[in-house]
Amino acid sequence: MSLRTAPASTRVFVTMVLLVLGLGYLLAQVYLYSKEVKPKLDEGHGLVQGVAYTYNGLPTAEPKLLVSLRGSMASTVNPAELAAIKTWIDGGATQDGYTGIVANIIENNCGSCHGASGYPPVVNDFETAVELTAPDTGVDIAKLARMTHIHLLGIPILFFMMGSMFIRTRYSEPLKVVLVILPFAGVIWDIAHWWLTKLEPSAAVGIIIGGVIMGSGFGLQWLLTMIDVWKPYKAPDA
Repeated sequence: MSLRTAPASTRVFVTMVLLVLGLGYLLAQVYLYSKEVKPKLDEGHGLVQGVAYTYNGLPTAEPKLLVSLRGSMASTVNPAELAAIKTWIDGGATQDGYTGIVANIIENNCGSCHGASGYPPVVNDFETAVELTAPDTGVDIAKLARMTHIHLLGIPILFFMMGSMFIRTRYSEPLKVVLVILPFAGVIWDIAHWWLTKLEPSAAVGIIIGGVIMGSGFGLQWLLTMIDVWKPYKAPDA
């Protein structure tokens, strides 16, 4: 049965599913931009460079904490506070050195937003702060493996739902074949380049390409399905 000729209840049901899927996918992109892309842009990195740093780490030996406080979190400390934190780190980031002014800065300036129930990473005491004094080497292998299996097991379900509706439209078979393949190919390409970028930063451009492929395939399926559901149907002449 084609969606165009389906009963009104079926078309309304498909429309509601499409609206929820579309909104969810859009908000996922907003979240990705705000948590992964914008902080890197705020630190003065380009898009590809920022993506590369996420997976491969910064090319400098600067601690993560200093990088953040000089970049996206610069507004949370004044020059004197930043200098105090740098002195503490340069001195070995010891627990004795943390007590006093550094503890006050971390717990008051950072802990209000990055506390145990706040935004990651948690940084509200010596133990959590000292973890951020190591150089930024990007996503570690264990986290990358976890991200990989979550995405490979979760995202295809979304594409399966979208494709199950799209293949019931009246568009040509070649077009449907291409658009059904695109999101799945995109997610495989995207995730493969996470691992490649961990080894070689220049592979980060492949992550962006993978995202474009996924978004294009999903977006076109969504749009064409919605059009087909509500496009007036004219029965062929007998």
